[in-house]
Amino acid sequence: MEYGKSISRFFRLSLASTLLIACSSEKPPLQSWQHSQYGNYAAAFSPDKRFALVGDIDLPAKLWDIEAGKIRYSWQNQPGEAATATDVAFSPDGTVAATCESNTVVLWRMTDGKPISRLQFPVTVKDMALSANGSHILMALQDRTAVYFDVGANQVRQIFEHDGAPVNSPINQLINTVALSANGKLALTGGDDQTARLWDLQSGEQIRQWKHGNTVTLVSFSPQDDYVVTSAGNDQTRVWALPNGEEIAVLNTSPVPVDGPWGDFPVFKTTTTAIGFSSDNRFIVTGHPNQEICIWRARDGENISCWLAPRRDSLKPGVLLQALTFSPDGQSIYSETGNGLAQKWSFQHD
Repeated sequence: MEYGKSISRFFRLSLASTLLIACSSEKPPLQSWQHSQYGNYAAAFSPDKRFALVGDIDLPAKLWDIEAGKIRYSWQNQPGEAATATDVAFSPDGTVAATCESNTVVLWRMTDGKPISRLQFPVTVKDMALSANGSHILMALQDRTAVYFDVGANQVRQIFEHDGAPVNSPINQLINTVALSANGKLALTGGDDQTARLWDLQSGEQIRQWKHGNTVTLVSFSPQDDYVVTSAGNDQTRVWALPNGEEIAVLNTSPVPVDGPWGDFPVFKTTTTAIGFSSDNRFIVTGHPNQEICIWRARDGENISCWLAPRRDSLKPGVLLQALTFSPDGQSIYSETGNGLAQKWSFQHD
């Protein structure tokens, strides 16, 4: 009996120690800006890290000059009508921005803020990514497909699907998230089948598939296309090398191996809602629905630091991180949260 009590006490203490290690605390930002009045559903940073595009609720989307704290352009599908941008994106060369209101996507020129194309699709767009110059759009659609759309030709070039085999389902599964490689040759999709999939855009063939323990909600290429990050909700965020597809790291603050016998314990799981990369490709920053921001070393997934973004209203719990990036000089981190606040944080590293 005493032996059993000792073992039980040991595990309680070990778990408590682990929880303490994993805890983060709030810290004040270097600067803070109110980028939306009521909050926002979507946000993205430009590739040059100078601008933030925010989908304000029931108001036009706004392109902010971050350091100046000024609105450069206000964009909406139909001027004069209250609407909410449900997704926003930039082309990798930074020349084009996109706003999506349900099933309508508008491409905008960054030089003068003028619209380039207005595209209406038969189903809701869940997520989107732009190619260079905005010539193509990869979209996750509500009809369980992802399509690679040629804007100039007004034509679908590729259709990607997630069959239900990984989750023993006879039907295709919803695709939730998409990404395009900077070189314009590869696509990533993540879906309810608990897989992230890598595709060849020219042939439409699947190159690789990575299985997770839950619905995949985030996929991203590194700026140099040398690795990808995939994440499942309430599960794990993993880094994979390209082109061989081997796992580099699991982004987890716990000292307990997440792929061991304790891996399914809820405290060792998380949801990643935003990701950013340093210009030198050495660091990754992630955001989570519990106010948390974390920095990782890209080569091995070593956790450098984590902290909590403060709430806009102390009586309203929860802060969802929607977009993250490093500043142009690499010395700071910018964040956009669903409560409408943008913040700048110090970043120190060796």
